[in-house]
Amino acid sequence: MPGPAAPTPAPAEVIKLTWGEQNFEMGWGPSHAEQPWLKKIEAATNNRVKFEVYWAQTLVKGPDLWNAIKTGVVDGGWCFHGYWAGMTPLADVITLPGLPIKSAKQAGGILWQLYHEFPSIQKEFADVHVLTPWASQPYILITTKKQVRTLDDLKGMKIRTTGAGPTEQMKALGGVPMLIPMPDNYLAMQKGTTDGMTAPFEAIQAFRFYEV
Repeated sequence: MPGPAAPTPAPAEVIKLTWGEQNFEMGWGPSHAEQPWLKKIEAATNNRVKFEVYWAQTLVKGPDLWNAIKTGVVDGGWCFHGYWAGMTPLADVITLPGLPIKSAKQAGGILWQLYHEFPSIQKEFADVHVLTPWASQPYILITTKKQVRTLDDLKGMKIRTTGAGPTEQMKALGGVPMLIPMPDNYLAMQKGTTDGMTAPFEAIQAFRFYEV
């Protein structure tokens, strides 16, 4: 006689993680690195882990993301520590002006090595779990109406700047540094709140700064 049917195993519970991002999903970094990486995690777990991504500050503003992760508002996200230079002064060394860094790959590799070799840098991130340190390619100066050809041209201009070193540099050069989240710079420049910004070259395309 046939015995009782084996019980059907309960389906594995899906782990849903919220992910905060200040950048637009069509940007170079999100589309070429972040999105493929998140999808890789989902595939590796047979979709047992799923990410609900909130792009372009739709859930949390860029400067608020660290605290949002720390307090559980979101489970994870892409954090730009240039917003919190006072919290991460050692890691912020990667933003010092004049470093002979030519690419994001080079900068990211240096920051990765520094993070793993120095517990003092790790301690700066003790409030959160670091998945990987990240750095962009060198910043350039982007302006709207006024072209900067000499240092005198920069004097008095309101320029979006991030990081302790670059902020002090902007002050020393006569500019007025302003801390503004990356996605908000389009309107800031369009309305004349700022005269320009410092950012990596790929931001011009990702955030359509070429329009202003």
